[in-house]
Amino acid sequence: MEPELVEPALERMRQASTGREIYPMKKPSKTAAELEASIKVEMEDICDWPTDIMISVQPDGDSWKVAVMQEGSVDDDRREMVEQIAARLKGEYDLKG
Repeated sequence: MEPELVEPALERMRQASTGREIYPMKKPSKTAAELEASIKVEMEDICDWPTDIMISVQPDGDSWKVAVMQEGSVDDDRREMVEQIAARLKGEYDLKG
C-alpha cells in the first residue's frame, strides 16, 4: 500500500473504533465570476471561445448550475463541453456567497 494512503486509512480505522463519526471535508468555494473564468479558461485550452456564447453561474439549491446563452446558431458541441466542465467543477467547488 502507498505510504500516503496508509496514514489516512489508519486514522479512519481509529475514528471508527472509537465511535467518532467521520465527516467529509467541505469543498473550497469560488465566486460565480471565478467559476465562470475557470470554465472559460478550460474551454480555451480545448478550442477557441466563441464570441456568441455567454455563460452565467447561478445558485441551484445547495449547489450551482451554469446557464449557457448563445446568439445566432446553437453550437451544441460547445454547449455540451461547457456543461461537462461545469459538472466536474461542481464536484470540486461550492458557490461562494
